[in-house]
This record gives sequence, structure tokens and C-alpha cells, in this order.
Amino acid sequence: MPAANVREHLIATGVRFVTDVLNGFLSGRWDMEERLSLAGAQRRRESCSPEERRNRHSHLSQSSMRSEEKRLRTFRHWPATVPAFPEDLAAAGFFFLGPDDRVKCFCCGGVLYDWLAEDDPIAEHKKFFPTCRFIQGKDVGNRPMLHAEETLDCVDGQFLSTLQGLSMEGASGESQPEYPGMELESDRLTTFGNWPTYARVSPESLARAGFFYTGERDYVRCFYCDGALSNWERGDDPWMEHARWFPRCKFLLQSRGRDFVNAVQDPDNASLASPENTVHWVEQQPESSGVSPQREQHPCRRRQLELEHAREQESALSVEEKLRRLQEERMCKVCMDKDVSIVLVPCGHLVVCTECVPNLRHCPICRGAIRDTIKAFLS
Repeated sequence: MPAANVREHLIATGVRFVTDVLNGFLSGRWDMEERLSLAGAQRRRESCSPEERRNRHSHLSQSSMRSEEKRLRTFRHWPATVPAFPEDLAAAGFFFLGPDDRVKCFCCGGVLYDWLAEDDPIAEHKKFFPTCRFIQGKDVGNRPMLHAEETLDCVDGQFLSTLQGLSMEGASGESQPEYPGMELESDRLTTFGNWPTYARVSPESLARAGFFYTGERDYVRCFYCDGALSNWERGDDPWMEHARWFPRCKFLLQSRGRDFVNAVQDPDNASLASPENTVHWVEQQPESSGVSPQREQHPCRRRQLELEHAREQESALSVEEKLRRLQEERMCKVCMDKDVSIVLVPCGHLVVCTECVPNLRHCPICRGAIRDTIKAFLS
């Protein structure tokens, strides 16, 4: 039907369209994504500006999410009620953005939500963002996960690598953020759309301090150390609360410095940052410090005792951190609740519990097909 007849028919039937959309259709310049005028498209796809759409063709939206393994790690707190599988979403180029079930493509920046059981992530990606270079199969630097035949891990090897990682942690000094998808402050800020009005701290200050909103009450989490805080009150400083409860967070230390963290942890003794300051403090304030005359004559001994005490505290924190990580290793990677108890064959990964394994077709770690399962008994 000619374009002119289409216009007359639409006017005659009383159907009204937005002028720019109609003109775009008649002129043939309507962007392919905008042709998705179904109600589902409005419900499932998050709107974006023309500038953002143009940028999709020139650069990656989130280059740090090129790795499928990194994308899968962002689904650690994926809602259990959502029927879509995190491994399928990560393979389709998405990482978890939140809140609820919002995911974002690392390449085109497209955001989808309201996932249904019958949805195929790759098909939905093509449907709503057909111009995405990743979904078109172009080389955008995507790094897929290894498949079963390429993976050499076994059950014993998995635990051995975990223990080796713990022993080498102090030597390497390297760590990765727990939520790579929340590295950008702007991405963290977008999660505060439903931030409760009774919370007396601004979303901007929380996002600046490394936190994103979990969607539950006033709970926020640090994208780097996974530290969670809640029950915010008027006058709370997110940076100070971050330093008070999670002083070893690398993002915190890089952003504010160790002196700031030390001052928050021990405001009365913040000047004890160097041996010289310690000597000065002991010699100039013997009466107010409550130090015995014998210790006044040996300020270096006082400093040594303080350093030993600090090392003991750090060692205790290190043990607690290692125990926490070991507990996470033994936690089911699907429900994040029960202990792992099933070995997947043939890949050999021990990552799921007996309740979750019937719903899996592929290993959530290596994406290899599950041929059989073996019950494991952990001491």
C-alpha cells in the first residue's frame, strides 16, 4: 500500500501516532529499534537518548564486561524468583544491573527487564537491540568462558586452587571488585530509583562512596568489597561508615587514603601514624595519657606493643575473611543458601546443592552440558 494511502487510512480509522514516529516511518528513516512498537517493547526495554543510540555504533558501553566470566559474577544476588538463568544471560552479553531483574549489554548498553520463563536471552537481545555489534556476531573483544572439554579442573583441584588462592592473597596484593557492573558511579546511582523517602542519606553521596541500592529497605552494598549497610540516620557520612565497618576495602583506601581510614577507626589516636608522632605524643602528654613513668621513658616500647596489637587484630580479620570466603566456596551458586553437595559430570565442578541440580541443563561455571551427577559428602 502506498505511503499516502497508509496515512489516509490511519487518519480515517482514528488511530493517532506521534508525529515524528509517523514521519520517520513514511520517510523510511525510522531506526530499526524504533519499529518495535509492541507494548512488550515498551515494557521490556529501557528507553535511551538518540546520542546513546549513536554511541552504540562507535564504542563499547561497558568494556570492562567483555569477559563472560565477569558478567556471570555480577549475578551473585540475582533474584531467585526470576526464571531466566544467569549463565544464559551472561552468554548473551548481559550483566546484572539491578534493581529487580534489570540487565545491561556490555556492548550496546541495551537494558532489559521483566524476564519470562519462555524468554531466550539471545533472541530477546536480537529482538530489542538488533543493531548491537555483539549480537550481530562481530568481533567486539568478547571473551567467552571455557567449555567442559577445555576445563581441566576437578573436585580436588578446585579446592586446592581455592586454598592456593588464599595463601597467595597477601603476596599478590591484587583483588577484583565483587560487582564489576557497578564500577561506574553513574551505574550505581541508577539503582536508587526506588530509594525510600525515610532514608536520610542522599543517593548521590552513597553512590560516590561506592554503594549501590539492593532494592530492599535501605540496604546498600559496596561494589568492591561487598560490604552491606542499612538503618541510615540523618547526619550519617557514607565515607565514614564505609571506613568504620569495612576498613580494608581497596576502593575505600584508594579513594580516601589510609590516613582517613585510620582517623575514622581510632579518632583519639589518629596521630599515631608514625614512630615520631608516637614519641611526641607520649612525651608531651604523660598526664592525660595515663601512661606509667616507666613507659614514658620507653616510648618505642609502647609503639612496639601497639604494632603487635594491630598485627593481632589484622590477623584476626584475615582469618575471618578466609573463613567467610571458604563458606562462600561451599555455598550453592544457584540458590546461594544451601551447601554444595553434587559433582557435575563430566566437568567435575562442585557448585550446586541437591535441590537446585534438577533444574540445571548446563554447569553454571563452565557452561558444559551436564551428563550425570555424583553425590558428594563433605566433612
